[in-house]
Amino acid sequence: MAIELTVTQRELAEKLAEHAKDACKLVGISCKKAEPQHFSLIVHRYYGRVQGMTAELDRCIEWCVSRGKMQFTAQRFGKWCANKVKWDKEEELKDQTKKKDDPLAHVSIERER
Repeated sequence: MAIELTVTQRELAEKLAEHAKDACKLVGISCKKAEPQHFSLIVHRYYGRVQGMTAELDRCIEWCVSRGKMQFTAQRFGKWCANKVKWDKEEELKDQTKKKDDPLAHVSIERER
């Protein structure tokens, strides 16, 4: 069964592929398996769940460089997105716990945003 992407999702996959190649070239690491078709499954799974996918792509590439990984792939970015969803859920649970424990905590959290 083929994955059906909306026009917006297809454009995002193309944009991510292009952005990944440019960013990898900029920081001096190789970019393998980073064509739009490689990003299509990632976009299909995480579109709407990971906000700012292009910014997260930059963070993932930055992480690769900081760890000495000299190759970036769309698969690595897919794992990054899976972790990002997990991190966001953990942060949300932490915020909910703060609100539950301290009824006035949400006021200070809202002011910080």
